[in-house]
Amino acid sequence: MNVLVLGAGAIGSVFGGLLGKAGNVVYLLGRKHHIQAIEKNGLLIDGIWGKHLVRNVKGITNLDDLSEKEKNGFEIVLLSVKSYDTELMLAELNKHFPSTPPVVSLQNGLGNIEKIESAVGREKTVGARVIFGVEFMDPGYVKVTVSADRTVIGGLKGGISWTFLEKLARTFTSAGLKADATQNINRFIWGKVLYNCALNGLATILDVNYGALLSSDRAREIMKNIIGEIFIVAEKQNISLDWEKPSEYIQLLFNDLIPRTFEHHPSMLQDIKRGKKTEIDALNGAVVKIAEDHGIRIPCNWTLTELIKARELIKQ
Repeated sequence: MNVLVLGAGAIGSVFGGLLGKAGNVVYLLGRKHHIQAIEKNGLLIDGIWGKHLVRNVKGITNLDDLSEKEKNGFEIVLLSVKSYDTELMLAELNKHFPSTPPVVSLQNGLGNIEKIESAVGREKTVGARVIFGVEFMDPGYVKVTVSADRTVIGGLKGGISWTFLEKLARTFTSAGLKADATQNINRFIWGKVLYNCALNGLATILDVNYGALLSSDRAREIMKNIIGEIFIVAEKQNISLDWEKPSEYIQLLFNDLIPRTFEHHPSMLQDIKRGKKTEIDALNGAVVKIAEDHGIRIPCNWTLTELIKARELIKQ
C-alpha cells in the first residue's frame, strides 16, 4: 500500500517504519530534526519487537513537499498527531488533497474519529485501538517498550467497506503490526480509554511507571474509582463494554494488563517533563464532559483532570 503518516512521532514512526520495511511505500510527516535524522541515518526501531533499521521511508515536514503525483498515489492516511492537533491536521489534509484517502486514527482518547468523519466523511473514517507503548528516544530513533494486545481497526456504521478493513488489517499484520478488523470499534476505543484514564494521569501526577501504581493501596482505590465512574458514563452513552461490571475490568487491569506493561511510563508524563500540553482533555477530561452532558458528576475523573491541567501550568 501507499501510506502517508501524519505525525511521525513515536507511534507514527513505528507504524510507518515497519510498513516501509515490509515493502509498502511510506511517507512520514514529522518534525524537522526527526526527518533529517531519518534521511541521514535511517529510522531505527528498537525494543521488544527487535531491532529494525529502515532506510526506504520518505520524510517530509510539510504537505507542500508532496507533488501532485505523490498525493494521488496514497491509499491510506495514518493520523498519529496528538488529539488536540487533530482538527488542524485534518484541515491541512483537506487543503492539500482535493480527494482524501481513508484516514485511520492511531490516537489516544475520545473524539478523534468523530472529527475525522466531520472532515472527510463517514465512508473514509477508520478508528484504531493501539495498545502498545513506544518511547521517542532521539531524532531518528524510537523504542517499542510494551505491548498489551493486538491492534484493532474498524469503521463507523454504514461507512468504509469491510473488504478494505480486512485488507488493511492484513497489511498491518504482515508488517509485524498484528491487527484485526472489527464491526464495533467504539467498544475497543472505550476499552482503551478505561486503561489510559486509570493509569496515565495518576502515573503522571505521582511520577512513576504503571507497575508502581500496584504497590500502593491508595493508588489502587483511586484507579477503582476512576474505572467505576467511566462505567457509569459508558452506560449513559449506550456503549457496550466487554465487561459487565467494573470489578471484572479491575481484575483484568491489576492482574494482567498492568503486569504486561509494568515498566512503561505514560507519554503524558513525558509531555509534562518536556513542558508540553497533554492529552488529558481527550481522556479523563472527555469523560467528564460527557458526564456533564448527562447531568452527572464524576469527581475522581474531574479531580485528576484538574490536577493534570494545573501541572501543565506549573513552571519548573
